[in-house]
Amino acid sequence: MPAKRSYADHGDACAAAHAMELIGDRWTHPVLRELMLAPKRFGELEASVRGITPAVLTARLRELEASGLVRKVVLPPPARVAAYELTAWARQLQPIFEDLARWAHGSPTWEPVGKGLTPDGAVQSMLTMAPAIALDPPLALTLHLHDARIPGDEGYSYALTWGDRLTIERGNAGGAASVTGDATAWIGVLYQGAPLDLVQVEGNADAVRRLVATYADPINGRAS
Repeated sequence: MPAKRSYADHGDACAAAHAMELIGDRWTHPVLRELMLAPKRFGELEASVRGITPAVLTARLRELEASGLVRKVVLPPPARVAAYELTAWARQLQPIFEDLARWAHGSPTWEPVGKGLTPDGAVQSMLTMAPAIALDPPLALTLHLHDARIPGDEGYSYALTWGDRLTIERGNAGGAASVTGDATAWIGVLYQGAPLDLVQVEGNADAVRRLVATYADPINGRAS
């Protein structure tokens, strides 16, 4: 098979064309999305990127390493296992991916009904769709999200804080309440008016309702 030639090989100096070559191949965005919040082991990536095979994932990670987007690391104790993480340059893609996601909501062929999101995918969606407002008083919650499509998936914990803006990072925020449940079910509560009892809430349920209301109605939700 002949070597794949880039746009630059054909004399095209367009930086945007080069960018699309770096991130436009199938599987590339899901892999980068799943690494945006924290490093992951190979097995975690294989489980999270729906439909990918081990061989394809191995090849794609090699390509992303060669492109300067991904690097191998060893997780700190007690894990001490090999994993993959984004480079600082790759992390600059986050606002670009958010803009692409908002743009894609207008696609006439996009059909999300009956499909789901991974925990990190759900968090990325929350960051993308959050209204650009401040909350006063600030809100602090912990999310414990898993993927019910993966048998035995334990998921991840996320620290959510919303003062001047929304931030969500891996970890435990403590705060007023915690939400535990399937990532797709939680997105249904947040965006689609599904009942809150689809997830488990501990602590101040009104704080969780305030978060949901802020997505549904930014003006009234932030004042509730």
